[in-house]
Amino acid sequence: MITTIALDLDNTLLTSEKTITARTATVLKKLHTAGKQIVLCTGRPIKAIAPFLKQLELNQERDYAITFNGGLVQQNTTGKVLARTSVNKANLQPLFEQAKQRGFYLDVLGLDQVYAITDLGKSPYEEMLKGLMPFSDVSFADLPDQEYGKVVTAGPDAKQLQAQLPSQITDFFHVVPSRTNLLEYLPPRTDKANGLKALLDHTGATFDNLMAFGDQENDLGMLTAAKVGVAMANAIPAVKAATKYATKSNDEDGVAVFLEDYFNL
Repeated sequence: MITTIALDLDNTLLTSEKTITARTATVLKKLHTAGKQIVLCTGRPIKAIAPFLKQLELNQERDYAITFNGGLVQQNTTGKVLARTSVNKANLQPLFEQAKQRGFYLDVLGLDQVYAITDLGKSPYEEMLKGLMPFSDVSFADLPDQEYGKVVTAGPDAKQLQAQLPSQITDFFHVVPSRTNLLEYLPPRTDKANGLKALLDHTGATFDNLMAFGDQENDLGMLTAAKVGVAMANAIPAVKAATKYATKSNDEDGVAVFLEDYFNL
C-alpha cells in the first residue's frame, strides 16, 4: 500500500510560474487528511519552501521535507534534523580552484542563506530563487568555515559542464543537474532516495510504500527506488525511460491527474 508521496518541486509539483494550483493543493490536502505522508523533495533549503508547506498545510508532527536534494531531512515546523550530509570549506577548495580555472560560477548553500562567491563573478542564481533565500556576496577567502548542504553552478549548460569536470571533483561530489542551467555539487552519497530512506525508516515504511513524482536527473534515485515512480510529461528522456508510470505536465496538473486516478478521488 502507498503510504508516502514524494514530490519534486520545480517543473513537477510547481507550475512554470512557480505555483501550486488549487486543484493540486486540494488533492494533496485530501490525501494528507486521509493519513498519507506528503513529502516535498527539493534541492532548496527548507526556508525556501516554507510558503508551499504552508499552502499544503504540512504542519503536523509527522510532516517532514527532504531538502538539499536528499542531504537534509527536517521536520517542517520545528526544523528538527532527522538526517544530514554536508561538506565543509576545505572540501570546497578543489571545486573553487576548478571554477577559477574554467570560469564558472559557484553559490554555496548553508541552512539559512546562500553565499555567492564573488571571485568568480555574480551568477544568476539569486534571481532564479526570487527572494526565497537571503544572499551574501563573499570572496572564497571570507567564506565562513562551517558545514554546507551543497554548491551550485547556475547559468551554463549543466550537462556540458558536468561532462568536462575532472575526476578530482566527480569522485568526491555527487554531481547532478537539477535544471538544464543548474548543476549541483552534493556531499558524497547524497541523493533524494537516501533522504527518503532515512524518513521511511523513521516512519516504519519502505520503498514499497512510496510513490514519487519527478522530471529531472536529480529525481532518478527516488523514482527508480519507489514502488510507483511517475514521470511528468515534461520530464527529460532519461526519467521517462526509467519509470513505469507517466502523467501530464506540471502545467496541466499532472500530479493531481495521476493522484485522482490512482486513489479514485
